[in-house]
Amino acid sequence: MRIFYRLLFIFALVVSTNTSFAAMILSFESSKQSWVGQGESHTVSPSDGYIFSTRTERFDNSLSFQISSLNSPFGPNWNPSSGDSYNYWGLELAAPFDRVLSAGLYENTARYPFQDDSQSGLTFYGNHRGNNTNSGFFEILDISFDDLGGINKIAVNFTQYDETNPDWWVNGQLRYNSELPLTAVPLPASIWLFLTALLLLLRKKTC
Repeated sequence: MRIFYRLLFIFALVVSTNTSFAAMILSFESSKQSWVGQGESHTVSPSDGYIFSTRTERFDNSLSFQISSLNSPFGPNWNPSSGDSYNYWGLELAAPFDRVLSAGLYENTARYPFQDDSQSGLTFYGNHRGNNTNSGFFEILDISFDDLGGINKIAVNFTQYDETNPDWWVNGQLRYNSELPLTAVPLPASIWLFLTALLLLLRKKTC
């Protein structure tokens, strides 16, 4: 029985502990049906050879981020004749009524920059793939701007439904100069089933 509780303690630590990464990081997973995500999962940072750039639009206070490998069309090592594979992704965020983005939950998003005035804007694209329409939501956990209105730091989690189809999802997290770690991922249900079965087995042996 002691073995079981030791295992349970270890797994509880995994669940309760956030994963800490570098100050700049993009992490996402996607369904197989997602046009943008293609069922892929990626976690990248500057230490992996990626460039993080940002832009603030003055006319609507939106934020745009681009994350590109060094050999992508947006990187310094771009060589179209090399045939090497590359990655790039973009994330665009906007608050309703052109308000300045602040910490909080933004629901009922539409594709930026085609959302209604009363809607939040969200667009995640990459590797020559984008949507005609999309929906979803995002939550800003941490954000600050410099004196000129440029972005200092942001921690944001987002979910996009490609072409507004909930089965075509992308779940992502972006950290830009933020000290907040990525959100921990809960243990799969299969692990809890394994622990339950192990407990029942140990109980039988002690009876």
